[in-house]
Amino acid sequence: MRLLPVLSLVLAPPLTAACGAAPGADHPARQDIFDAAGPGEFILLTARGELVSADIEPGRVVGPDVNLGVYAADGEHDGRAVRGIAFNRTVNVTATGQDATGIVGAMPLDLSVTRAEAGLRARGLVAGALSDYRLDDRQLTGRIGRCSYELTRTGRTYEGSRSCGGQPHHVTVLLPRGLSAWNDAALATALGLLLGA
Repeated sequence: MRLLPVLSLVLAPPLTAACGAAPGADHPARQDIFDAAGPGEFILLTARGELVSADIEPGRVVGPDVNLGVYAADGEHDGRAVRGIAFNRTVNVTATGQDATGIVGAMPLDLSVTRAEAGLRARGLVAGALSDYRLDDRQLTGRIGRCSYELTRTGRTYEGSRSCGGQPHHVTVLLPRGLSAWNDAALATALGLLLGA
């Protein structure tokens, strides 16, 4: 199932999510980070030096901070169960059709996903926090968990501002093409987990 041009995200090899200090947005190594990204790599780089990197492959999202399995949901034709650990929280979510329900830590994840003209919209709860976000081939916007995003696509990446309860700061996000192979609810769940942490 192909999502959208912009949604040519990639859920490819294991998600190696790693948080740590990274060069600032103007540091020469910044471009090197994105140029070196593999086809299945998710990257979030902030002007404050935060770096979250993850490789995504069919059936797994694995890394130092993320260890998730994606399985066929029992009794569901297109359903997926997403289970494991993400950022020190237990994840047990069932993503079927246009709905995702389950838990992240001790908090609920409950999303309703719809297709808009140009992309995807998810509304509900991510780890117990009200969320309403959109992804298309031009923008990634809205609130995901405790963070709000106003990003515009530039080439391979989305760039703009993010605020997680404080002052907004610049972020760049690279989404892998592989994510487009997941059903809408599983894709929205993956975005919620990776961007709402």
